Amino acid sequence: MLHTSCFSAFSADELIDKYRQISSFRPTIGIIFSSIALDIPDLVAAIRPEGIPVLGCSTAGEILVEGEAEPFLDQSAVCCFMDFDPALFRISLFERGEETSFTLGQHIGKWGSRQFSKPAFIIAIAGLKNDGEAIVHGIQEVAGTKAPLFGGMAGDDGLLKDTIVFSGDRISHDGSVVLVFDADRVDVFGIASSGWVGIGAEMMITSSEGNTVHTINGRPATDVFKEYLDVKDNDLQQIGINFPLQIRRPDATEVLRTFLSVDFPSGSLTFAGSVPQGSLVRFSSSFGYQTIEQAVRELEAYHADHPHASLLLLFSCIARYRVAGSMAADEVLTASRLWNAPLAGFFTYGEIGHNRLGTCDFYNEALSLVLISLRK
Repeated sequence: MLHTSCFSAFSADELIDKYRQISSFRPTIGIIFSSIALDIPDLVAAIRPEGIPVLGCSTAGEILVEGEAEPFLDQSAVCCFMDFDPALFRISLFERGEETSFTLGQHIGKWGSRQFSKPAFIIAIAGLKNDGEAIVHGIQEVAGTKAPLFGGMAGDDGLLKDTIVFSGDRISHDGSVVLVFDADRVDVFGIASSGWVGIGAEMMITSSEGNTVHTINGRPATDVFKEYLDVKDNDLQQIGINFPLQIRRPDATEVLRTFLSVDFPSGSLTFAGSVPQGSLVRFSSSFGYQTIEQAVRELEAYHADHPHASLLLLFSCIARYRVAGSMAADEVLTASRLWNAPLAGFFTYGEIGHNRLGTCDFYNEALSLVLISLRK
């Protein structure tokens, strides 16, 4: 039986105090999603003496279901400590440095595949210029497309300046922290839901490199976004995150991409995931309650096929909360009610999850729910 203790804290001291008050079991692993308001280097310094492996990252808001209270928190740390057998998991932090996002993903995939013959990955990614889709593809090239893979891109309270991942003793501003489970003994399943819809005319990506778009329809990408959204330079980044590009892929699948970084002198935008040159794109938007209602329906359908979980992790795009407001709590509370398990998560700048067919992808504007339980 898996034991868990999930709680929120508003300082490093409070976090450590609550951790030390856990008396019903001995934690072997921790997951911490923290606002940058807590000063994450100080947080890691406080955790280090405890000697517990941690998967942690900065957030754009925290999520924790505790009774009837509002599940969304601000400028806090949401923590979940568990007593998994240490033989069932490993945690490691990877720096990207001068390597590509794809190569970073390959390193993660190789490491995870060395730990277990059937690895299941949960990852958090730092860095506003990292290509989340390339990291996913790098992992899959080594570990295979069937390997369970979930996670999110770290946030920074919506500032879009600097994001962080951390373990129990290290931090990184451009790398990834990775938790890998032995999928022969731990079940890791999940479902992703979006609900954004395309609007306006299709355009073509006329110049791009990886996740950096230089021109759309032959014009600087910044000019196209500013004109469509009717905003000035100072407002482009904060407003643009709510209106991602919907990309139509060659295989007819569609995916959303949000930009996280702007280079006004060159007119380029760096997106959270790859935007191939030649892609057909259009702007997209959410109709608020319809987006949340769709997620609720998809969660209910998924529960019918996967009714058991010991722990729920939730990676939800910050734009879902910005667009739907308090209604976004409906999808969170639905998940908690259906599985009747502890739920912790955070608002992200990008999500990794599986669709109903089990195919893993990198998303924007999505909700990615992860179900974790010991295999019986």
